[in-house]
Amino acid sequence: MKNCEHLQARKEEMANHNEYLRRQHGDSLRQKRRELRSSSSSRPPGSVRVEEEEEPHFEGSPSEEDSPRHPRRERRQESNSNNFKIDIPEFEGKPDPDDFVEWLQTIERIFEFKEISEDKKVKLVAPKLQKYSSLWWANLLTKRVRQGNGKIRTWEKMEAKLKARFLPPNYIQNKCTLLHHLT
Repeated sequence: MKNCEHLQARKEEMANHNEYLRRQHGDSLRQKRRELRSSSSSRPPGSVRVEEEEEPHFEGSPSEEDSPRHPRRERRQESNSNNFKIDIPEFEGKPDPDDFVEWLQTIERIFEFKEISEDKKVKLVAPKLQKYSSLWWANLLTKRVRQGNGKIRTWEKMEAKLKARFLPPNYIQNKCTLLHHLT
């Protein structure tokens, strides 16, 4: 029963985060379109627009007539979801485990959506640690060097260290108890 309620709560959290990412994605696309329009309208007189190589046309794909104003560019954007910017949020290390869990879930969704490779995850997240969490991270790395341990290179290991520091051991149990009392 508790597990079902926990899963229902996670499902709702994920739906909320997906909606947030969807809105952020839409805003980013609208911004890119505005930039493209302004850059194409601000070309100096007499300049020539260099066309990109035409992509092959396959059966069932949109034709030139069916496509919007910039068919080649937009088809390329559809095929690669990494053409727009989604910022990784910062984490300050405040003593609020709910904020930490929300930040961690957002990071995971961004990694999944942007298909970030394992070797880049730590490098992308480490600079987003701010204030207390940045000091803690720098101290942890220094301590590891002193002890002769290697650098933390995997997201799995970094995530475990972050959870050990910023997530109380009884957090999940407390949330399940709270959820149980709501019903």
